[in-house]
Amino acid sequence: MRFWKPILLGASLATALIAGPQPARTQIQRIVDELSLSDDQKAKAKPVLDDDAAKVRAIRADTSLSDEDKRAKIKTIRTDTDAKIKAILTDEQWKQLEQARAERKKQGKKK
Repeated sequence: MRFWKPILLGASLATALIAGPQPARTQIQRIVDELSLSDDQKAKAKPVLDDDAAKVRAIRADTSLSDEDKRAKIKTIRTDTDAKIKAILTDEQWKQLEQARAERKKQGKKK
């Protein structure tokens, strides 16, 4: 039975390699993942969150922008993303998202 462990490990590794590297999750993506979204909500939220993450990554990688310019552009993107996500979520889910953000912000200040 011992010979199965390397085979299973190899199969898991092969599956991970085929799937490719997973992009880093943004904070809003992690928070939305914690909400109980319906399949329809997930389908609507995914492209919004993916677009948000791609735009933010591009801004952070842009060496021609000052840190202040980057913060301003990211804030604009996040405001737009929030409006799109709010339209997808129920009122209760939106409250949960805001509460989770507030808690994470508070935890960040403690560090």
